[in-house]
Amino acid sequence: MNSKTIFLLKLSVFTVFLARAYQHIFWDVPYRAILWYENLMSPVLGLFNIEWSEFVNDTSVDTKIQFIIKGIGFLYLMAAICVFFLQENSNKFIKGLIKGIAFWQFIVVFLFTKESFFHIGQYFEHSLQLGLPFLLLYAYSKSFSLSRGILILKWLVGITFLCHGLYAFGFYPVPGNFIDMTISILNISEDNARLFLWIVGIIDFLILPLLFINRIAKEVAVYAVLWGFLTAFARIVANFSIDFPLDTLHQYGFETVVRLCHGIAPLLIVLWLKEILSFQKKSIE
Repeated sequence: MNSKTIFLLKLSVFTVFLARAYQHIFWDVPYRAILWYENLMSPVLGLFNIEWSEFVNDTSVDTKIQFIIKGIGFLYLMAAICVFFLQENSNKFIKGLIKGIAFWQFIVVFLFTKESFFHIGQYFEHSLQLGLPFLLLYAYSKSFSLSRGILILKWLVGITFLCHGLYAFGFYPVPGNFIDMTISILNISEDNARLFLWIVGIIDFLILPLLFINRIAKEVAVYAVLWGFLTAFARIVANFSIDFPLDTLHQYGFETVVRLCHGIAPLLIVLWLKEILSFQKKSIE
């Protein structure tokens, strides 16, 4: 890999970790969905002779939970910084922290999925956010293969867009914020907004199979780059207030940043395909 592509790969992981750090430190992550689940926690609390009612009514418990959430946020921040120091010969702390946060992401995404009534599409919509840290670690391993890296990235991009399309198309109930953002940005009626989302949902379904057709893979990836960045920045554009610009960035900025990988990853596919083509031409010469 050249320096440009490794930088983009690092940037994609950095933005995911940084956004999650911001969310943990300044906002919230639904850990309480598990910690306040009586059927799950009661047996655990019983081991410490703590009654369920005592646990949920103790205000100091919630304070401690919030403290732990912020602590996890700072671990995310440290991991984000470590991403740019990662090298093949990096020490165990840097690789270990990145790997640890990468695995922790699976828990965080599970919590988001629980909030969304366990829609399996919600979980796999985060495929890029889950997979990119491991792809980065793989890129710095001795067994790394560029062709295998592209194959992994195509699957991650394709599944992410496919599951995003499940919501836009209406397989799952179309999220209200999807409709609101579409109306706000395009200035169209709700019916037209739903039609627009239905169409782009179908296109999202096609990205996965079309990425594996070599003669059009680059063009499909270019579309994914544009759509990925557009959907990421839509969070800020649709909700931006000229009167309270900093409040808008504070509330919606991390939601944009965490989705930047949806544009960066397909851009990486374009560059990797170009890199392989260049290598093949040199081999022929």
